[in-house]
Amino acid sequence: MKSFGLAALVAGAMITAPAFAADMRMPMKAAPMVAPAFNWSGFYIGGFVGGAGADRNAVSSEPCAGPTCVSLFTVGGLVTPNSYSLGNSFIGGGTAGYNWQAVGSPWVFGLEGEVGYLHLQSSVRDINAPPPGLSPGGFDSTKIGDVYGVIAGRLGYSVDQVLFYAKGGVVFVEKSYDYSSTVGVQTANLGNSHTQTTWAAGGGIEWAFARNWSIKGEYLYIDTRETYNGAGVGVGGFIGGAALASTHTDPGVHTGKFGINYRF
Repeated sequence: MKSFGLAALVAGAMITAPAFAADMRMPMKAAPMVAPAFNWSGFYIGGFVGGAGADRNAVSSEPCAGPTCVSLFTVGGLVTPNSYSLGNSFIGGGTAGYNWQAVGSPWVFGLEGEVGYLHLQSSVRDINAPPPGLSPGGFDSTKIGDVYGVIAGRLGYSVDQVLFYAKGGVVFVEKSYDYSSTVGVQTANLGNSHTQTTWAAGGGIEWAFARNWSIKGEYLYIDTRETYNGAGVGVGGFIGGAALASTHTDPGVHTGKFGINYRF
């Protein structure tokens, strides 16, 4: 009987051991949490500062009355176009826009508006003016600015929180040109002020250093190249009452800026 009881005990242990071992399995670890991929979609506003410079000189012709340039505004009857630099300018302003990025796609599409301050200006003595002391002579003055605006599309490629983008669109720029000259009793004043509608193109890099904040560096070329006429009326001498005209050519503008954006 003792032998039979021992055998039954051993057999029971063998039957229950697998079930007990199954209950002793190692606990399963929870899958690690994966942070969602960064997405650039949303509205944003921002500000920027930077610099601008012309890509060439401005060029102004001598005023003319009819088909012949007024020889009294020249030296020895020679007429030479006046070429002069507009120097460099600080720029600053604000932006507002919207980005859209499909889930799982690196491509970012956007529309952005920009309003800024730009002041490229120079006033120089007319190269054709009489020598100083003989007459006040003539002066050419050109200004690109002070206000410009851009409406542009953006196409970007994102690498997580870094966005490489191209930008292009339409630009509105304030411009003015003036010429004044006094030779003896004769005076000529000509001018042209207008807002030019043109194009701009460039690109940049933007880094989202926080969920809602990003900084950027951007280059933008503004095509302010344009040739137009200045017009006025002569006063005194044989040009009194005569319609005067001159031709003026503006350069294009390179801009570079650093900015910060807040995305809603």
